[in-house]
Amino acid sequence: MSGKGVIDGVNQSLLPASIDISWFPLENPGIVSIPLGFLFGFLGTMSAREPAAEDRFTELEVRALTGAGSEKAIQH
Repeated sequence: MSGKGVIDGVNQSLLPASIDISWFPLENPGIVSIPLGFLFGFLGTMSAREPAAEDRFTELEVRALTGAGSEKAIQH
């Protein structure tokens, strides 16, 4: 079957076996990358806070919970 190495992810499909591109020798890199992704996402959220967005969120929360200010349904 042609292209089998590309689908299976065989080590020699794109690079020779002598080239090692792994940053850390783990079988499951998610052990490191998933917590780091959450950490950087949290830091990005905290560093980009906007007071105006917090005011708009309060307004949105009231509309979502009570329906106040929502539009009427359109006729089909």
